[in-house]
Amino acid sequence: MASVTERLESIYGNRKWVLAAQAAVATRPMQELLSGWGAETLVVASNEGTGEVPDTTIVYTRSGGDTAVESIREFFRSVVAPAPEIQREVDRFDPAMEARVLAEPYATASEMVGRRTFGVRRQEWSAWEDKMRVDSLWSDLGIPHAPYRVVPVDDAPRAAVELASDLGTVWVADNTEGWHGGGEYVRWVPPTGGFEEAVSWYSGRAGLVRVMPFLDGLPCSIHGWVSATGVAVFEPVEILIFRHADGSGLAYSGVATLWTAPDHTRDEMRSISLAVGQALRERDDYRGPYGIDGILTLDGFRPTELNPRMSAGAGIQLAKVDVPLGLLMRAEAEGEINVDHEWLERSAREHRKPGIHFGKMVRREVRDEFHVALSGGAEVVATDDEAESAGKVIAGPSATGSYVTGQFDPDRVGVGPPSGPFVAAVLNLASQRWELGLPEMAAAPYLIG
Repeated sequence: MASVTERLESIYGNRKWVLAAQAAVATRPMQELLSGWGAETLVVASNEGTGEVPDTTIVYTRSGGDTAVESIREFFRSVVAPAPEIQREVDRFDPAMEARVLAEPYATASEMVGRRTFGVRRQEWSAWEDKMRVDSLWSDLGIPHAPYRVVPVDDAPRAAVELASDLGTVWVADNTEGWHGGGEYVRWVPPTGGFEEAVSWYSGRAGLVRVMPFLDGLPCSIHGWVSATGVAVFEPVEILIFRHADGSGLAYSGVATLWTAPDHTRDEMRSISLAVGQALRERDDYRGPYGIDGILTLDGFRPTELNPRMSAGAGIQLAKVDVPLGLLMRAEAEGEINVDHEWLERSAREHRKPGIHFGKMVRREVRDEFHVALSGGAEVVATDDEAESAGKVIAGPSATGSYVTGQFDPDRVGVGPPSGPFVAAVLNLASQRWELGLPEMAAAPYLIG
């Protein structure tokens, strides 16, 4: 849409920008676009990442952490209160203090490296990410959801006994330690016990936990975009959350758009997304993308959390729309542009491309790749024959050691059914081949009522 891009160029072109992201490679598309618009850029990153870094000055904080969320937090600490050598490089780039910072979508700090963060989320928007609060929104809007209790950590076992399904309960922490995602503050507690271990883990990390029955079914999400003109609603997306085969836990590993939701499921999820988007707009003057995660059960979709930001599921659906989404999102949040929601929804549908977007951070350092082929059903084997390959698995550097990801041919994997069984098999194979020490992964069942 030429007018949108032209407006964005007038906002972002011919000025200085500091791009802040954990992996330098993630900034490359934005940096190249901004450079083409006459902007000057400097990148502040934790590490290089896997792939080609942008052709500009890059300053590395070398922050890290044992988990993805800890790595994110440590990186943001390193740019909110930067080390002297980092600050000196930024000040050398921008001595007149004119630059603005473009940070990753989950950022909430209004200032980084001594400059204003452009398009950062307002506090009242990010507050909806707190799992202790969001269930009240489902109730207010009449959206069916699972029963739950929000209780002090020590009271969680009692709530779990009351709420447990045949598979037990799922606990999630409040935001005592700040923003969290990727399932890192979520625990699957079996009906037969595990209470002491869960209470021990949450003690000191949370004041409250939400306890909910373990919902059997397909993890999935629905996304939308709120603008001044209305609410765009997109298509359902599969979330790649796997169960440890021994029942010891859950593992978030990305999203996939190969799954085609049945019409009645699609209609239900889109209706929920529209209601939530309208409520965010009316209550908090919200602007930009959002996502609703949940489980597709035999009784229908049951939401479990709200992410008021650009999330993976929204990003991949909009990736082929011919506008720079990251810049559009930030300009919308700033009130600098009003995107046409009908155009955005139509464009996302027309440009939707099936794909698998998975990644797993591991502590072992691996720099390798291999091709995989289907050997029947969702079973996979390593292959040297690229002609029979369904794609390849790649391991590269990350803040925790390595990042395992993949590139797959949707037609070889199969469009229509969920991708979880295939990706679980890929992760299990990669763990064996590279001795990653990951638990064996099992995909959630696909239940259609």
